[in-house]
Amino acid sequence: MRGLTLRYAAAIAGALVVGWLLPAEGTPHGGLSLLPPLVAIAVAIVTGWLVLGLCTALVGAAILVLPPDMGPLSAVAWVLRTSAVDFIWQPLSDSFQLYILAFTAGLIGMVRVVSLAGGTRGIAEALARRADGAATARRATFLLGLAVFFDDYSNTIVVGTTMRPVADRFRVPREKLAYIVDSTAAPVAGVALISTWIGYEVGLFQDAMDNLSTGVSGYELFFRALSVRFYCWFALVFVAANVWWRRDFGPMLHAENRALVHGQVLRPGAKAMDGHETDGLEMPAGLTPNWVWAAIPVGLVIVGVVVGMQADAWSVPAVVEARQQVSALSQLYWSTVFSNADGAKVMFLSAVLGTVVAMLIAVTRRTEQGHRPISPRLAASTWLGGVTGFHRALVILVLAWAIKEACGAVGTSDYLVALLGTSLPPATVPLLVFLLAAVVAFSIGTSWTTMAILLPTTVPLAHELGGLPLTVMTAAAVLDGSIFGDHCSPISDTTVLSSVAAGCDHLDHVKTQMPYAVMTMIVAATVGYLGTAALYPGGVGLILGAICIILIVRFGGRRSEDVAEDVSA
Repeated sequence: MRGLTLRYAAAIAGALVVGWLLPAEGTPHGGLSLLPPLVAIAVAIVTGWLVLGLCTALVGAAILVLPPDMGPLSAVAWVLRTSAVDFIWQPLSDSFQLYILAFTAGLIGMVRVVSLAGGTRGIAEALARRADGAATARRATFLLGLAVFFDDYSNTIVVGTTMRPVADRFRVPREKLAYIVDSTAAPVAGVALISTWIGYEVGLFQDAMDNLSTGVSGYELFFRALSVRFYCWFALVFVAANVWWRRDFGPMLHAENRALVHGQVLRPGAKAMDGHETDGLEMPAGLTPNWVWAAIPVGLVIVGVVVGMQADAWSVPAVVEARQQVSALSQLYWSTVFSNADGAKVMFLSAVLGTVVAMLIAVTRRTEQGHRPISPRLAASTWLGGVTGFHRALVILVLAWAIKEACGAVGTSDYLVALLGTSLPPATVPLLVFLLAAVVAFSIGTSWTTMAILLPTTVPLAHELGGLPLTVMTAAAVLDGSIFGDHCSPISDTTVLSSVAAGCDHLDHVKTQMPYAVMTMIVAATVGYLGTAALYPGGVGLILGAICIILIVRFGGRRSEDVAEDVSA
């Protein structure tokens, strides 16, 4: 406890020193305006307590805006009230935030019920049955990772545990299994139009857009940013190229050669991870898995969002005008719809619809003997367990909104604009933000907290320097940098879960995955964010980056069969 206290004090002291040393730039609090994000990052890294860092940042911001000439007791009461009411409660009381919280919680619970009913297991087994060799086992694992797009945790656990026996049978090293699982979890969930991530990301975006008065909704910003989510797309391209051509390099090549030549899916002396983290997704005995039970509720959520957005905005004058002037299939029409619909309410109602249908499917499922092993109580407790099990993520989301309010109160964005606005070339902003997010996420082991800390401070700066186009790219850079850092960090929950689900030595997973992730990050940073911001449109950046990734894998990697021949010769 004493050591933790000392680390906590050191983190705060370090953040204060950095703030005092920075130039004032004519803002009321000078460099201390950066205290909310600085304290949150420093405390999270040094102590490992993410929520503690966020709460400390709120208290620090309240102290900075403390009115003068207050007595000690009044000052303490004022700081506590400002932190709890002005920073936390006021943003939370907004209907948009409440809908987003409800949507996120509901979708998480729905995913658990779908798994209980055998839906996700059905998807997994349908693909696993087609695996008739090492090559098809790798490809089936990748395709399954794409299919379970609606939640990264479910993706990791279901794909890893289902494909592990298949991969072992065909001598696919556990390191490769863990890599495929890890690289198709967060990247897929992060860009999926319907996932447990989208509520969180849209919530952060909406908060930023409201302050900038762009007329763009959080959902539309998410939609626009999809074309410049370079790391996520390139990571998926890298995995696809790797499993189709079976070309590897670095530690992964040695693992593949070991499995091929010696039949060792695990390194001798490796400590395979396995544990209770995969519990809670198993369907009751006697039920037959079927992918249809996952497709129906997830499909209803997707259709509900699309139809609901249009229905909610149907009579809005801007939508009526767009409907008269352009095709209902055009991007302009749907951008107008997303901008004018109450997206949070529609997403919430769609999640309710999906949850109800998932519950009905679960409680009506029968065994071959005609029994119904899933009672309404079991289904409800499974849904509730999914929600409560992710309470930490929901708390972080609430504190993310609070951090935004705190940054606004102390003028963080204004300070960054004053400090960097005249000296920072606009074309370098997405690159620098991407790298910063990567470092922070790798250090603290979570992408959501990194997004919460950086979006409120970097998006206004980008808007000031380059308007909406730079804002879109910078927002995408925050999300992608956060996902990369989370993807590679040995203390990340998804990284650990990938090792657990694949039954892989955790350090072996981190070591073999790192070169592939770093190579992808370099291409995303240079060809993607720097090149797109300075030279060419986002679509060109996607094409050029994908080509670079394919060339790296095709000509930079070697087949394990060729290495085995070299060794034997």
